[in-house]
Amino acid sequence: MNVELPREPAHSPFGGSVAARVLRCPASVGLVEKVPPHLRKVSAYADRGAALHAAITCLLAEDTHALVESLAGKTFGSYTITSDDIETALWPAYAHVEVLLDASGAEYYLERRVIFPTIADTFGTCDLLIRIGRKIYVIDFKFGAGVRVLALLPDGDEDIINPQLLFYAVAGRHSLPEFFAGVDEIALTILQPMSIELDAEMVSSVAVTHAELDAFIAAYHSACEEALSDAPRLESGSWCRFCPARPICPAHTKPLLDLAAFTAPAPWGAAHAAPATPPPAKEAYLRLLAEGLNLVDAVKDIGVTLRDQAKRALQDGDDVPGYALSAGRAERQWRDEIVAQVALLNLGFDHDDIIEAEMMRSPKQLEIRAKARGLKVPQELIVSRRSGVSLVRSENAHDPVLGRVERMRLFSEALTAFQRRQS
Repeated sequence: MNVELPREPAHSPFGGSVAARVLRCPASVGLVEKVPPHLRKVSAYADRGAALHAAITCLLAEDTHALVESLAGKTFGSYTITSDDIETALWPAYAHVEVLLDASGAEYYLERRVIFPTIADTFGTCDLLIRIGRKIYVIDFKFGAGVRVLALLPDGDEDIINPQLLFYAVAGRHSLPEFFAGVDEIALTILQPMSIELDAEMVSSVAVTHAELDAFIAAYHSACEEALSDAPRLESGSWCRFCPARPICPAHTKPLLDLAAFTAPAPWGAAHAAPATPPPAKEAYLRLLAEGLNLVDAVKDIGVTLRDQAKRALQDGDDVPGYALSAGRAERQWRDEIVAQVALLNLGFDHDDIIEAEMMRSPKQLEIRAKARGLKVPQELIVSRRSGVSLVRSENAHDPVLGRVERMRLFSEALTAFQRRQS
């Protein structure tokens, strides 16, 4: 077994995770470089994915049959592993991998950084490489549930091999020539325990040849050269989903212009004039509605990305002119549901007043029922908690939240003052 523990890698603009986007949209490389590195993370879901990757790495690094359940409640980065994560994500993936690792003569590399040939400063981290006899498995863990990832991707009338897996296979073969020596079968495998498609298989795999890896080297080298050229190709598509440069990408900001020019076709648009022809058929107007909705959705997507990046910048202590972070609205909850249920039953509430569909009713629902029956809910059973942090205009920040840098500065000042008083 060979293990490289997780660490923050240096930036590689042509790394494996962006291979599909670079191939289809070489111009995205330059656009992404304009986005500050700390704002390129897609969403909070990335925190969960990173934590689950780190967790399964810890399990496999033990080199024994580890107790997956022992990770419940442990925090990796900013995310704490839950029992649901164990059951639906970590345990299925770990059980599948353990079967391969228990095979006679199995060797493997875990979290291995690999270098891509022919392109300077191009590397990535392969989740798991396993060799059993003359066969190698290139395994990539996917712990997201929103988008299903396949080893063989549909592309129009054809299927194409997942570029990220091809990248790792090529880079692995280049970086570990002895490990790949004599191999005649290479299986590119996605392990995705959770998917939005409830009946989806966890394992998606495709076999590739050395000739196909060689062909990918040439194709990717060409795409990367184009990305560095004066006029790289810009093309939008499904590969844009996790691109942090969408707010500044012409292919995605274009709908803003389309929406500004969105008007009803003649004769609806002709002012103060009787229509020379009958109004368009109902189907034409319905198509107009669909086009408008598509434009609004495109603009909404840009808005979500803008807000996410602004929120992250403020959390890191950056200044976004005119905007601030504010504590979310207070939500009233039961301080302790068991204690509350016992107290409410003793006050004369019925079981059906308190419980609905095996869930305890909210404080607001109980107070409505209490008023109708002449009872009162003790306020000491209820606690208010903030729902999170929101991005608002500065003038609307009623309960401002300091960024990480400002909190550290205030803590440092308080600590210095405390130490002075103690001396």
